[in-house]
Amino acid sequence: MAYGELRLLYNTLITSHAMLTTSSHANGSVSGASKIGDGVAILTISGSFAGNFDLLYTLEIDSVTAGAEVGQATFRWRTSDTASGAWEETGVVTRTTPAYALSADGLGGGLSVAHTGKTGVDFAVGDVWQWNCRASYGSERILDRDRMTKWRSTGITTENIVIDLGSAQNATALVIHDHNFTDAASVKLQENATDAWGAPSYDSGDITIQDPLFLYFDQTYRYHRILMADATNTDGYLEFANLFDGTYTTFDQVNAWWGSAQSDGYVLQQNQSEAGVRRRYAYAKQRKLSLDFGNTVSNDDIDLFITIQEALINLTTHRVSPLWIHLFNDEPDKLNLMEWDNLEEWSHEYFRYLLSSGVTLEASEVVKI
Repeated sequence: MAYGELRLLYNTLITSHAMLTTSSHANGSVSGASKIGDGVAILTISGSFAGNFDLLYTLEIDSVTAGAEVGQATFRWRTSDTASGAWEETGVVTRTTPAYALSADGLGGGLSVAHTGKTGVDFAVGDVWQWNCRASYGSERILDRDRMTKWRSTGITTENIVIDLGSAQNATALVIHDHNFTDAASVKLQENATDAWGAPSYDSGDITIQDPLFLYFDQTYRYHRILMADATNTDGYLEFANLFDGTYTTFDQVNAWWGSAQSDGYVLQQNQSEAGVRRRYAYAKQRKLSLDFGNTVSNDDIDLFITIQEALINLTTHRVSPLWIHLFNDEPDKLNLMEWDNLEEWSHEYFRYLLSSGVTLEASEVVKI
């Protein structure tokens, strides 16, 4: 076994699903519609949701000037992606058949709506329906660092994901996690100054298939493209749960001290009945790290650890993100998506007062259950 330097991967360059374009993705799901209003008409939603990210739809009756029945009243509609205060379309005449396609925003890709009148007044101005569409396998799923959600293609031979970083940016690490690629799959990373791929400036060639699949490199381009082909995959689709495209971080102190512990445990849960009967449940195996950095951490390393800490904590969303820890960067099985368990202990004061006895980074693997 070699002992390549410790690397932490926290700085992803992909900050929004809007930066991703997929060659395909499996359809999502559509909830039932909830209604508030006085009219008696019923809304029916048909078709499949082909959007690449979750959307909330709102449909509202905006006029009964021509009459309050189906075929007379009109509606307007919008999604949660529509600009604040705006509507995708207004003055659309209600109808039963053919159903009206909601396609103005180009996001839903397949949804249609129709109304059915009933005994009484069908509509009143302000009648509103809302429903949720979940992009169960859209590109948004590969950015949440959740091992339970995945992007999924509809094919297996010529799939790709194009990443537009907005400007040329330096990238040094790619990770694709929880995938279904077989040993016969071909996965490549290409990069270019433009979104044209006849002769890309950088081509990684086939990346070794392992899970996590990873590549270290050093390139500076605006556009990245991940090419995937796995023609003999019996699933009939390609999928993975997490995508990291960004930079890795190293330290002056190349590795944690000898004596640092890596252990494999379990995710356990326990409950106890009123009669005192106790039961314990095991849900998944979980890798844990206790990395001892001793008492010789440099000032630059201290600052870098604090920078990583602050990047993982989002006080707006209240989310603390996991990060990739590659204990030895030349060992494929030493790369894990992990929660930094003692994150709150790491501060300049912590180093100042406890450095004499050594500092330790505690982390536990993000598991899927």
